[in-house]
Amino acid sequence: MDLTPRENALIAYRHGVPEWVPFSFADFNSIQALPEMERYIGTTQGKDYFGVEWTYVPGIGAPMPTPGKILLEDITEWRDVVHVPDVEAIDWEKQADIDLHMDARAILAGKGVVRRADGLSNLAEGKLPYCMVINGMFERLHACMGMQNALCALMTEPDECKAFFHAIADYKIAYFNKIAKYYPVDVINAHDDYGTGDRLFMRPELWRELIKPELKRIVDSVHANGLIYQHHSCGYVEPLIEDFIEIGIDAVDTWQGASNPNVKELKQKYGSQITFCGGFDNVHILDREGTTEDEMRAEYIRVINDLAPGGSYIAFPISAMPRYAMVFLQMHQSYGLHFYENLKKQQKQ
Repeated sequence: MDLTPRENALIAYRHGVPEWVPFSFADFNSIQALPEMERYIGTTQGKDYFGVEWTYVPGIGAPMPTPGKILLEDITEWRDVVHVPDVEAIDWEKQADIDLHMDARAILAGKGVVRRADGLSNLAEGKLPYCMVINGMFERLHACMGMQNALCALMTEPDECKAFFHAIADYKIAYFNKIAKYYPVDVINAHDDYGTGDRLFMRPELWRELIKPELKRIVDSVHANGLIYQHHSCGYVEPLIEDFIEIGIDAVDTWQGASNPNVKELKQKYGSQITFCGGFDNVHILDREGTTEDEMRAEYIRVINDLAPGGSYIAFPISAMPRYAMVFLQMHQSYGLHFYENLKKQQKQ
């Protein structure tokens, strides 16, 4: 193979057909930039820079907003209650050095933020470097208010929610500008979940009124810095695909199979305009207790066969149950690396 994993993945991000199916576990390097600004990163309990309290949940391997601890009760008071971090107050050159050499396993082991013992960078040469940033505008709203209060606020105080989203978008733009300047990455993978298992959290029209214009500003800022914008949104997001394309989003993950049953058809229709990442069935396969390795292998093959033809696709699984990872890595070696080569042979027969 003549291409590096980075070069190969960039072809898929540009909606072309790569040499092999890019796989996030094998071909990418993921980092975070000052992650505690968005979420507590320890293994007990603590606050992020906004003032939201988080509690680590061992079962999912990540912190969640502490139940019963609501930072913001009334959306009309957000200006007085919510502390939007001052991006300019941070020494980003020093912070980038910390993040690029952080030992993530030490954090999970409860040892805090320490440098890797080998002194190496978390960005391996030849792999595609991307920066994951969680808690987008809607996620920040319900992190501050709780989901029930946030959904009610969307309906009762849309103008205040719009102003809140505008302020968070301003913060994100400043944040992403610093990432572009101080972190050698190609992709910003920004998170904001808009759907449950089978529907959106809000009417599409409301999303288009309150969130879409601010999200476009964020996407434009990422592009202005010469970076790719990949949007992570769990759950059902099919009704928003044309909106994502319209505002210039380059790629979307995770297209969870159980929540988006028409993803194969969407890929065939829109694959030349947006890169599809993921498509795996979390509900019935990746996150299910007792899933067999044969079921995992079959799921990998199903998704690759459905979504990889034509390129503009990246195998990008996300799960709270990491036991599938080794099986998928094996399938990547035996199937994904040779998929396009074998597809060409089949087409010639």
